[in-house]
Amino acid sequence: MKKKKQHNQIVHFEDKEHEALMGIWWTGILLRKSAKRFFSNYLSSEVQFNIMIVLKYAEKEMTQNEISEQLLVDKSNITGLIDRMETAGLLRRTEAPNDRRCHHIELTEAGREIIDKVEQPYRNYVKNLMRIFNPQEIANITDYMARLQQAVSEENITALSR
Repeated sequence: MKKKKQHNQIVHFEDKEHEALMGIWWTGILLRKSAKRFFSNYLSSEVQFNIMIVLKYAEKEMTQNEISEQLLVDKSNITGLIDRMETAGLLRRTEAPNDRRCHHIELTEAGREIIDKVEQPYRNYVKNLMRIFNPQEIANITDYMARLQQAVSEENITALSR
């Protein structure tokens, strides 16, 4: 009987750089799908969780633009996300004292309750997922991803200047 190929198997290429990049790309897709399943019990998306966790640990009041920049979410998308979260009672906008065009975003009590409820299960989920790596490997992955992000950022800047 022929063994059925799983959709998540690494596809091998002669071009090893391409193979590595496709592995990263595919892993990102799998992580998003897995996160969607995990967060479906708590929130409508992992982006909502990320916004809420950023706000929970922010050292100062944050604006939509600051949240957008920190999470690498398009400014055009953050407004809709904040709107939906505000309608759901998770967040509240308050006018910035010196700029009527700018709003500070803060968690509501209901938002705090949800983030407090989901944060530890999420940390457990991440710990379980990453258990296959030792601490040095985790440090290496973090370093590799930072270097790759830098290279992509530099390529984007170069492409824009062409």
